[in-house]
Amino acid sequence: MIPVSIPRPITKRWLPAVTILLLSGCASTPMRVYVNPQADMTLYKKIAVVPFANLSGDPYAGARVTRAFTTELVIADRFQLVDPAVLMGELERTGAFPDAQGQIDAGKLKDAATRLEATAFIRGGVSEYAMRHQNTEDFPVVSFDVEMVDVATNTTIWRISVTESGKGRVPVVGGSSERSFGAVTQAACERAVAELKKRIL
Repeated sequence: MIPVSIPRPITKRWLPAVTILLLSGCASTPMRVYVNPQADMTLYKKIAVVPFANLSGDPYAGARVTRAFTTELVIADRFQLVDPAVLMGELERTGAFPDAQGQIDAGKLKDAATRLEATAFIRGGVSEYAMRHQNTEDFPVVSFDVEMVDVATNTTIWRISVTESGKGRVPVVGGSSERSFGAVTQAACERAVAELKKRIL
């Protein structure tokens, strides 16, 4: 097991290249990825995905990115995911209600995950979900951070930071429409889970 004394992330790696996703019209920036070198990934089978906090100006951004990231985890078929309704029910029973930004008390979250027999939980925060304007062009940008935390020790197992935009060689059709943000959000989550799968999942 991972000892309690393991510090919070002290090492971050920058991926070397920027990938342009031509088919989706999305432009990617380098991801920052931290992996705890002492983590034993075989210990993590049942995982709870906590609704992401929302630090952006869009009130629905947290829920949208949470759904997209969860979908990619299901496709990756690496973990047994706690049913979201069951998790929310357990959080409600413990009084672990999200604050205005969607953040949940860490202690109550740990208690709920323990009762659900989850060995880790995944949580995140959306920092940007908005249109940017550059050179007479408007394009959607989605930025978020995600981490997996060991329930028993509250130690970070991995953490990833992702930014994706609709500015690319092929423009995203629809301007600021739901479809534009949906495409960018999906591309960001696909890229994040693909990188995690390559490294640790």
